[in-house]
Amino acid sequence: MPTDTGQITMLRINEDRLLTDLRELAQIGATADGGVDRQALTANDIAAREWYRRKIAAAGLDYAMDGAGNQSAILLSDPPSAKRILAGSHLDSVPNGGRYDGSLGVLVAFEALRTLKDAGITPPVTLEAVNFTDEESAIMGLMGSKAVVGQLTMADFERSRVDVDELIRRFSAAGISRESMLAATRDDVLAWVELHIEQGTRLEDSDVDIGVVDAIVGIRSIHVTFRGEAAHAGAKPMALRRDALWGAATFALRAREHVMRHYSPGVCNVGKISAKPGAFNIVPAEVYCALEFRHGSEPEMDQMQADLIGMLEACAAEFRLSVTYDATPPVISASMSETVMDAIERAADKLELSHRRMLSFAGHDTQNVATIAPAAMYFVPSVKGISHNPKELTSDADCVNGANLMLHTLLGLCEGQS
Repeated sequence: MPTDTGQITMLRINEDRLLTDLRELAQIGATADGGVDRQALTANDIAAREWYRRKIAAAGLDYAMDGAGNQSAILLSDPPSAKRILAGSHLDSVPNGGRYDGSLGVLVAFEALRTLKDAGITPPVTLEAVNFTDEESAIMGLMGSKAVVGQLTMADFERSRVDVDELIRRFSAAGISRESMLAATRDDVLAWVELHIEQGTRLEDSDVDIGVVDAIVGIRSIHVTFRGEAAHAGAKPMALRRDALWGAATFALRAREHVMRHYSPGVCNVGKISAKPGAFNIVPAEVYCALEFRHGSEPEMDQMQADLIGMLEACAAEFRLSVTYDATPPVISASMSETVMDAIERAADKLELSHRRMLSFAGHDTQNVATIAPAAMYFVPSVKGISHNPKELTSDADCVNGANLMLHTLLGLCEGQS
C-alpha cells in the first residue's frame, strides 16, 4: 500500500467503465421489457459467467473458480497472504428480474480491484471480487455461499428445486458436481463486504445515500395442508361445509394482523396456494399453502413460529378441518460485524455520503459468510423500491457512489494489515 494518504484519499473508480460493464452485462439474458433472465446455471447464467471470466482476464487480474462454481477476480498481495478479504455478490437472477440485483454488487467489487491495479497499488492482503453461484434459489437458496461455509450436505441436493437430471445437467454445464460442491469449504476468509440495491424505499424516502446493514433477517418456511370434505357447491348448505379454503384464507388474514400487531418489523407471507379438487362447483377438500416469515431476531422468530402454528390449528378447528405442516430448514438471522460496518461508515464519511444503519429484510450471501468471518453489507437506493422486476432501477450516480464506497471500504479493511 502506498504511504501517500493524499493519493489514497483521492482515488476513484472509472465511472464510465463501470456503467458500460453494467449495461453490457444486462444484455446477457435480456428480456423484451428491459429485465434479465439468468437463472442459476442455465445457458444465460453460464454466458454471464463466461463474460465475467473474460473481463477478469482483460483486466490483468487472476481468475479462479472453486468446486461450487463461485468465481473470483483476484488481486494478489506480495507475497500472497494466507487470508483474503472478499467482496462481491451474484450474477444470477430471478425469472424476468432486474439488471441491478446482485450484478451491481459483483461489478463494483471487480471495479474496485481493477482501479487498485490500474493505480499500481499492491494491497497488503489479497483481495477477491466474488460471484456466488445461485443466490436466487433456482436450485437452492444461497447455494454457492453455503458451500463456502460448509453448510451444504448431500441431502440438500435431494431437496433441490430442480429434479436430479436437471441438477446434474446444470452442474455439468458449469464444470462442477455435487461432490466438488461439498469440497468447496474455505478457511482463508479474513473479512467480507457486499454491496446490494436496497429493494425497498427507506433510503429514497429519507434521502440517505447509503444503508449500512446491521442485521439480516432469518427466514422460515412452512408447507401447510388443510383437509376438509368435498361437497356439491350448490346442494351442500354453507353452515355444514368443511371448506379447506375457508380455513386457509382465514389463517392468511389472521396471520397478517397478528404479525403486524406483535412482531413489527417482522413480516409474513402466504405466497402460494392451491385447492383440490379445483373445480368451480366443488367445495375445496384440500388446500395447500406455502407460509414464509422473517425477522431479525431468532428468539422472536421462535415465538412467531409458535404463534403461527397455534393459529393454523385454531383455524382448522374452527372450520372442522385437519391440518398438517412441515417446516423446511431455516435461514438463520445474522448480525453484522462492527469492524466491517465501521470500515463502511468511515469510508462513507470520507466520501461525504450520508448513511444510516438498517435491517435487511431479504436474505443475502453475507449472512452465510458471517458464520466464518467478520462480514457486513451496505445498500444503495432503489428507485421506488422496485426489485425482482424488469423496472428495477438504481441511478448511475448511486451506482458510482456504491463503487467508490466499496473501493474505500476495502482500503480501510486493508489498513493495519501491512
